[in-house]
Amino acid sequence: MMLTREAELSSRRLSLKKDAPFDLFPRASDRAAWENLGEEARGLWVAAGEQHLQQEWPSLPATLYMNYARTGIRDHYQDPSFMRRQMLVKLVMAECLEYKGRFLDDIANGVWAICEESTWCWPAHLNNLDTHRLDELPDLDHPIIDLGAGETASLIVWTYYLLQEALDRHSPNLTKRMLRELRVRILEPYDSEDRFWWMSFDEDELINNWNPWCNSNVLAVILIAEQDMIRKERLIEKLLRSLDRFIGSYQKDGGCDEGPAYWGHATGALFNALQSLGAVSPHDEELYRDEKIRNMARYVMNMYIGNGQFINFADSSAKLKVKAGVIYQFGKALKDEELMNFGKQLYLRQGQYEHWNDEDFLSSLQVILGETFLAKELWQDNGEKEEVSQESILLPIDVWMDSIEVMVARDTNEGAGFCLAAKGGHNAESHNHNDIGSFIVYWDREPVLIDVGVGVYTSKTFSNERYSIWTMQSAYHQTPTINGHMQAGGKDYHASAVHYETDGTLSCLAMDISGAYPEEAGVSSWKRSVQLARAVDRQERSSAISITDQVQFRNETKDVVLHWMSASAPSLEAGELVISTRTGRKVGVQYDAELWDVEIEPIALTDAKLTAVWGTMIYRTNMRLKKLLLSGEWQFELKSL
Repeated sequence: MMLTREAELSSRRLSLKKDAPFDLFPRASDRAAWENLGEEARGLWVAAGEQHLQQEWPSLPATLYMNYARTGIRDHYQDPSFMRRQMLVKLVMAECLEYKGRFLDDIANGVWAICEESTWCWPAHLNNLDTHRLDELPDLDHPIIDLGAGETASLIVWTYYLLQEALDRHSPNLTKRMLRELRVRILEPYDSEDRFWWMSFDEDELINNWNPWCNSNVLAVILIAEQDMIRKERLIEKLLRSLDRFIGSYQKDGGCDEGPAYWGHATGALFNALQSLGAVSPHDEELYRDEKIRNMARYVMNMYIGNGQFINFADSSAKLKVKAGVIYQFGKALKDEELMNFGKQLYLRQGQYEHWNDEDFLSSLQVILGETFLAKELWQDNGEKEEVSQESILLPIDVWMDSIEVMVARDTNEGAGFCLAAKGGHNAESHNHNDIGSFIVYWDREPVLIDVGVGVYTSKTFSNERYSIWTMQSAYHQTPTINGHMQAGGKDYHASAVHYETDGTLSCLAMDISGAYPEEAGVSSWKRSVQLARAVDRQERSSAISITDQVQFRNETKDVVLHWMSASAPSLEAGELVISTRTGRKVGVQYDAELWDVEIEPIALTDAKLTAVWGTMIYRTNMRLKKLLLSGEWQFELKSL
């Protein structure tokens, strides 16, 4: 699917609709629409807004902005900045539902404070995007559009869209100021600049979630705030070309190398853009029939394990709160009932409409409005919340995404038994960890062998020091360390001879991972096969996972360590490594005790993002080769005990 082939038609349709307002959602002045939402919505948002009546807006002094360049810590500036925006969202929604003017003074204070900010660019992105000057503070003559600027612009423009009439009565100069800031900070630089890497006009530039995330927010500004139809058409055409670069970076299987944590800001943001485009150009039926778009949407479901857990390759957490309302709406647009049910089940699990009370999950106004109006059937307006225990989600038994070389194999589509995921790929993927040949194992939706995930982002995370962070290193994944060498970063370090096959009973991913290691590792070949053999009789629950390695070294060595990461402390029992899940289930790992010495190493966790998933301790089992080998073959088998 390509959007730019529609660009000329889209412009003509826009021209034909010059006199028709962009009306994706009801404005607050449409009282029938807002009052139809009922008391549940009113009670939630009015109470949330009341918490911030006459509250002081967090201060954002210059030194706080400069703090990131000095310490590498993002949260010192981002936390109060995000708080401003969270406060404004709640006040706006409260006013839209009540519409008595009670919240307008505080909304005016919030809008004015945000408009007074010298930049909407997050400090961590300042020197990544501003090619004109490197400094601890931004150059105001060269506005930057980054994720932060896009999110803020979206909040301001949707506030304008919803409350323009009320704000004009309150103070006409306030809406004038809002439009001015949107023009200076977003519309003019987007029109005049191609320098922002996320636009993806440079053929050699990385393409990732920044493209749709920024573009979807810019599109809202174009459609709502741009008054000049000629420039509006020009901007939309440019934006469609940019979005096409993102869509073109995906293959037909819809695989996302950034991991499921970024789905909401990548494919989910693309859907927000498609929603907005559908309001001004009736070509959405064709878009939603496209197989690639469908597979991109289903990626997040394909990576689901159960109990709020996801297969978390790349910079993803194993436990996620996802944009369930967006998933549901996407499924609805695609006429995909499985995806709709997946979205609904996660919506129930994540607290239904009350998830908006969780500030960490507070999303953009467009997402909130989409869930409120376009997916309003998700709301339970009878005074009772629908309970959820185990989700009634049927997941595909086998998933293979050749574009990112990721396999998922499940014992059952209900989630019981083993869930195995393994990956090949290369070590320059977006949000990459050096983890070629690694795999993840769950039993009955509980972790056995894990991908630790990623900690709180700092200045190191996206610098040349990235792989000094232990969670990014191959020695903390299910991969070997060879002659003292871990895998290396870069596209030159990759899997080869990758082969996937399944017959419904046996699912297997095989590859040679030797190319992921530097020459100094002295490994000629390391052929790894990871497979799930499903039980013929499901009642016996005798499925097994096997990992087979065939290796060839350049010189004899026994300096080989295999690593196994687990959330629970393993034990050695009767010649097996036994890993107990946190509810007492046991999985045994059979190995050749004559070949391997086993050391169990506890790893204390202090990073807040990691402890939220795993607690304060995880474990690394190191298996050290006992014998000198020039070549060899071994196998490990995992079974439920």
